[in-house]
Amino acid sequence: MSDAINTTQLNDRNTPSLQPMGVGEILDTTFSFYRNHFLLFLGIAAVHFFGSLVKYSLDGFFSNSGLPRIIPNLVNIPFALVSTGAVIIATATIYLDGNITSRNALQQTLRRFWHLLVCHLIWVLVATMPFTSLFFLVPTMSIGTSLESILFIPLCLAPFSIHFAVRWGFVAETLLLEKTNVQNAFKRSSELVRGRWWRVCGILVLILLLSAAIHYIFEISLGIIFVLAKSAGGTDLKTIIQWSVMETELGSGSLFFYAIMTTTDLILKTFIFPIWVIGITLLYFDQRIRKEGFDLEIQVDSSAVHGPESTAPQDRLKDNNLNN
Repeated sequence: MSDAINTTQLNDRNTPSLQPMGVGEILDTTFSFYRNHFLLFLGIAAVHFFGSLVKYSLDGFFSNSGLPRIIPNLVNIPFALVSTGAVIIATATIYLDGNITSRNALQQTLRRFWHLLVCHLIWVLVATMPFTSLFFLVPTMSIGTSLESILFIPLCLAPFSIHFAVRWGFVAETLLLEKTNVQNAFKRSSELVRGRWWRVCGILVLILLLSAAIHYIFEISLGIIFVLAKSAGGTDLKTIIQWSVMETELGSGSLFFYAIMTTTDLILKTFIFPIWVIGITLLYFDQRIRKEGFDLEIQVDSSAVHGPESTAPQDRLKDNNLNN
């Protein structure tokens, strides 16, 4: 039996009633999960908060020292991966009517960390290919090179990157919840998206935009209050919007304003990040129900409720053999 069974305490309820969900139902269930299990997700988000805090600290140090700014982002990757994976496992457990603690969800993710890291690096490499190609192309261009020539290769790579970014959108879920290897994780994600690429892409974009909108609305609204109160230290609204959306430098003559805005940014990112992870995990289960009849499998084999890591078909077969 998988380790998830040992760390997950099941409810006394029967097998959960699962069914395909529309876009509105996915969003409604996302906020319902987050609201009803707020402390669970907050405990996991604390890891994300700590990683963001370290990144903020390193950003200030490296900007003054002239060292590469990419280093803080690399340092933050383990914190982001572990917290994201734990939210996925916690969401899957709740979805299957189980109970789990923040600590257990984090422990399960740590056991699969290196696999998760490899998947993340591959996904990022493909998804950001247009931007990285532009980064390498610009220094090699001669003076007077037209904008069309500079953007030609990135624009050609963009459809490829977008296609595979969506096609591999469930890699983390398949890796963690089906307890498979890296190669099969990409294969399984592709199978789930195949034939429904546009639907998956639209819902993924909607979830991400909704999460970002909540963040930006609160953050920019706070900035507007400071600007109207003339307490922003000379910072105008345009600078605040650029800082919030594009993560540029927040120049300000007021230390108090700078401290409040950066602290608010950290807190908002911590509270909001579980929303899009929960939404994508629910979309993963929705795709399995629509394409594989996962709801029927759960009804037939109630042992699948034992934990998120036993949701793969091969794991259920192993469990049945052990029981026999």
